[in-house]
Amino acid sequence: MQEFRVLKILDRCQGLFAKVGVDYPVMRKILQVKLLMDRRRVPTVLTMMSKKKQQDDMLTETNYFGKSLLVYGFIGCMMIPFLMLGNQPMLGNQPMLQMSIIFSMMLFMMTTSMISDFSSVLLDVRDKSILSTKAVHPRTISMAKALHIGNYLVIITAVLMAPVWIVSIIRYGVLFGVVFLVEIILLDLLILVLTALVYFGVLRIFDGEKLKDMINYVQIGLSVGLVIGYQIVIRSFDLMQIDFEWVPAWWNMLLPPIWYAAPFALLQGMTDPYFIAMTILAVSVPILAVAVYIRQLPKFEQHLMKLTYQGGDGKGASRPGLQALAKVLCTSREEQAFFRFVLRMFGSEREFKLKVYPSLGIAFILPFILLFNTLRSGGFAELSSSSLYYAIYFGLTIIPTCIAMARFSGRHKGAWIYHVAPVQDITAFHRAVTKAVLLRMFMPVFLVQALVFILLFGGHIILDLFIVILNAIVYTSLCYKYMSKSLPFSEPMAESQQAAGWGIMPYLLMIAPFVVVHYGSTLLPYGPYLYLAVLVVISIWIWTGGKGKERQVNINA
Repeated sequence: MQEFRVLKILDRCQGLFAKVGVDYPVMRKILQVKLLMDRRRVPTVLTMMSKKKQQDDMLTETNYFGKSLLVYGFIGCMMIPFLMLGNQPMLGNQPMLQMSIIFSMMLFMMTTSMISDFSSVLLDVRDKSILSTKAVHPRTISMAKALHIGNYLVIITAVLMAPVWIVSIIRYGVLFGVVFLVEIILLDLLILVLTALVYFGVLRIFDGEKLKDMINYVQIGLSVGLVIGYQIVIRSFDLMQIDFEWVPAWWNMLLPPIWYAAPFALLQGMTDPYFIAMTILAVSVPILAVAVYIRQLPKFEQHLMKLTYQGGDGKGASRPGLQALAKVLCTSREEQAFFRFVLRMFGSEREFKLKVYPSLGIAFILPFILLFNTLRSGGFAELSSSSLYYAIYFGLTIIPTCIAMARFSGRHKGAWIYHVAPVQDITAFHRAVTKAVLLRMFMPVFLVQALVFILLFGGHIILDLFIVILNAIVYTSLCYKYMSKSLPFSEPMAESQQAAGWGIMPYLLMIAPFVVVHYGSTLLPYGPYLYLAVLVVISIWIWTGGKGKERQVNINA
């Protein structure tokens, strides 16, 4: 079995472990196995890697964690511009702004990384069910778990913060770097303990399924944050030539990143009570949090057993709202049943949400990024008089992704039910999928965007927004018609990367003709009204199932 550098370091301290009652040889073996298994887990920051590439790397024992460190190192380099804010270093309260931004980025990255990639470490319940039955002392198990967590926390923090830490020493001096290092350690402790205490609070109130859902949404947030983070970094270069003045206020006490920036203000000789109070909070809160965590650890371990519960709450099968919605949108009882089934799978399939929801987040913010750039250059008057409301068509980019992913599932082996179900009209499956994609995935994003766009551009774009909705119906039908016609959730999720990658690019390009025709209709007298009427007829024909003969269905059971 592979030897790890951290194990060689621990070998020199095995006498200390023996003094505190830890069986070091057993603990070392447990930790070695944990580290080996972690090498094979694909971190969230590498989820865009193709599945074929992952399988090839698995055969060659590729270290995924090592690859993810390159991403963390790159993100660490992205923090450096924030250290250069302002025209002159260390003037006034400027370090408060610089370090608040840097510690905010560290807080976001470390917290989301701990939750998304290392929740399996913090919430590991296999130790109790497997090792406790093998006469392994609980103290040995707990020490192995603590070292496992600490190892990754130290490595990720070092890679993430090393670039900006080195630059801080060069720019501001050794004393600044020493204080920075101490603050990083304290913030790490706070992140680790608060993450565990949040888990503890969730498990005290809810079951393990709620906690798993929370972790899934954090994974989604991390994926979206990594994609859009470059926008912040690009704009940071514009801020480098601006002088800032920090004005202390009572609400600063509620923001931990500002606590850790306060000691740097004290280094400049600022003795404002706010800075002193926030420095005290930066030191005392992590220590108190660790004390609370140690005190609550036995109860936390008891509540972790809720994670072994795999059942659901049994609700949702007969929700009256869902039943009524299915009757309104679907033309047959079979289609109503399939529609309810697809909607529930969209809401409960965690791997599906992890693959699709980042695309939803990106499609949601892209139009606003374009609007923000216009606001910066021309102001609100120029924006409201422009035709940039056509940017809402970016929301349609989520449709081919959802349709491509709808046929995959982590529970695809249950697709045998399609063979035994008394289905008379197989096309009802496909109509149900298109309607579920529009209702569950597209419409929530579109409605929020539409509300903001009406506020920005005025009520005259309402007709255009209705045209966008009808275009979305037609576009969804076309995407589904020419994509794979496998039944929903019938293929393994392991094959999903190829389908949702470059394979959807032709369907994304199909959005352009809709935009061109929409804009062209506005150049004709009553053009938008005529175009709307045509789209209504086409949409009714599509919505009622007039798609013609379906192609052969491929079911992978």
